[in-house]
Amino acid sequence: MPESRRAAGRLRKLRKIFTKPQYTAVFIIAILVYYSLFYYIITKSNYGLFLVSAPIYAVYLLTLTSGILATISAYVIASRLKYSEALEYGASGSITLLAGGVIASCACQVPIFVSLLYILGASVADVTLVTFYIASYQIYIIAALILANMALVYHYLGKIS
Repeated sequence: MPESRRAAGRLRKLRKIFTKPQYTAVFIIAILVYYSLFYYIITKSNYGLFLVSAPIYAVYLLTLTSGILATISAYVIASRLKYSEALEYGASGSITLLAGGVIASCACQVPIFVSLLYILGASVADVTLVTFYIASYQIYIIAALILANMALVYHYLGKIS
């Protein structure tokens, strides 16, 4: 029973944030910015074409959960809580979104990514193997990123007083 009360309290906090028009606006802007960033990553990695090899609903869910994290971050900044925590909240959503963009478009073949693997000491076979695994398991990786965002939302709502 205590866990359900804790979850209900976090849901009330989330409702409190989203019932204020300024945070709803922040949420909409964050979603638009994140989706634009996602779109940019995919089109850059696919030579100008928006080709997503992952289900589009996964892209939308990842963008949505990242937008919620950005909105919580804006709320924390406006509430004059710790600024460093707010940056952490917003950065978490951005990082998972960028990773999702790379994975959904299989941008793992982008020269920057491949160059980083070579700098880390990977051979051609290693790079090919990493690319293959990312392409093969991308839906599971994106699902894990969405779950990570949801867990972060739950965790950060628990830290807000």
